[in-house]
Amino acid sequence: MSLLQAILARVAAARRAGRRPLVLLDLDDTLLDTTPRHLRIMSEFAALRPEAAALSGVGPAAVRYRVTETARAAGLVEEGLLSELSSFWGERFFKNDYLLLDTEVPGASAFSRAVVSAGGVPVYFTGRDEAMREGTLKSLLRHGFPAPDGGGDAPRLVLKPRFEMPDLAYKAEGLEGIAAEGSIEAGFENEPAHVNLFAERFPEAAMVFVDTKHSGKPVPVKRGVPSIRDFRA
Repeated sequence: MSLLQAILARVAAARRAGRRPLVLLDLDDTLLDTTPRHLRIMSEFAALRPEAAALSGVGPAAVRYRVTETARAAGLVEEGLLSELSSFWGERFFKNDYLLLDTEVPGASAFSRAVVSAGGVPVYFTGRDEAMREGTLKSLLRHGFPAPDGGGDAPRLVLKPRFEMPDLAYKAEGLEGIAAEGSIEAGFENEPAHVNLFAERFPEAAMVFVDTKHSGKPVPVKRGVPSIRDFRA
C-alpha cells in the first residue's frame, strides 16, 4: 500500500470510528504549482525593461522560490534592477488575477477528491490572506478540487486574516481552531518549518512534506516525516 493509499485508509477508518477526519492541505507549491505565476511576472517585467530580457527565456525548471534568485541564475546581477524586479513581483504575485495562472501539482485534485470519498474533510490551510479568497476559489474549482465552505462536511478554506501576519505564527494559531472541528488525521506542506509544526502538534497524525520548492530557510524536515514530489505516488 502506498503512502497516499495508507492515508486514505486511515481517513476511512477514522470516519467508521465516528470521528470527523480532517486532512490539512497547504496550497502554494503543495496543491497548486506557482511556477506559471512566477514566469508570467518575469516575462512582463522583461517586456518593460530590456536590461532584463534574459528573464523571458527562463524555463519552469529554473524557477526558484525567490524571484531574485531566479533572476541572478539567469544572469541579472545589477542590484537596482533586482530591487525593481522584486517590487514588481510583489505588486502582482498575490493578486487574484495572477492566482489563476497556477497549475495543479500532479495528482493533487484527484487525491483531494479521494479524501472526500473516504469520508474526510480537506482543510485548505494556506498562508494566502483573505484578499486572495476570490482568486483562490476560482483556481481550486478550475483544477477540479472539491469546493470549500459549503457547510457540513464540505472542505474548508482557511486564510490569513491579514497579509502581514507571519505564516508560521498564523499556522500555529490556526491549528488550534481547526483541531476543535474534528480529528486531524494527516497534513501536507511544502515548508519544512510548517510540516514540522504539524508533526510536533499532532504526533499521531500522518504528516507529509511535499518536496517542490520552499523558502529555503535552513530548517531540516523532522526525522520520520515522509516526503513526496507530487500526489501520483
